[in-house]
Amino acid sequence: MHPFHLFTLQLAHHLPGTWKTVRRWYPRPADQSLDLCRVWTPIDARPVLAGRLHAATLLGPDDLELYLIEHRRDKVLTCPVIPYGLHEDVTDLIPAPPAVAAPRDPVRAAWRITDRVLPHHTAALASAREATRALKTCRASAPAPLPAPAAGTFRAIAR
Repeated sequence: MHPFHLFTLQLAHHLPGTWKTVRRWYPRPADQSLDLCRVWTPIDARPVLAGRLHAATLLGPDDLELYLIEHRRDKVLTCPVIPYGLHEDVTDLIPAPPAVAAPRDPVRAAWRITDRVLPHHTAALASAREATRALKTCRASAPAPLPAPAAGTFRAIAR
């Protein structure tokens, strides 16, 4: 097993709650794009994340997800992930939770993630869920769109 993936397994045990590790390996840079589109960071920060061979997703309680990549030899970059089901219009309006570089020591990394990422990620997720519910309620109470005209209803009159 790659040392980075071993680190993520150890890190999952030190985070609060129950966390599961999903290993990622990208033989080609294009393979990473599906994972990167869900990372909750400003778009201009995403090129920093691209082009890494090894990554991992940590799945935690309450739909919390973290995306980890090798940052430097002694650091790991930890980024929050947008959960499925949240509307993109909502998540674009809410400030992205911070991404942090954590040391490769699982205990110190868990402390830094617990202190600097998880509170902001939890708050942003709660705001996004509330805004998504409000958006769905607003759309449900909006009047229905007018039906499309039947084919052949409007005929041009030739003169």
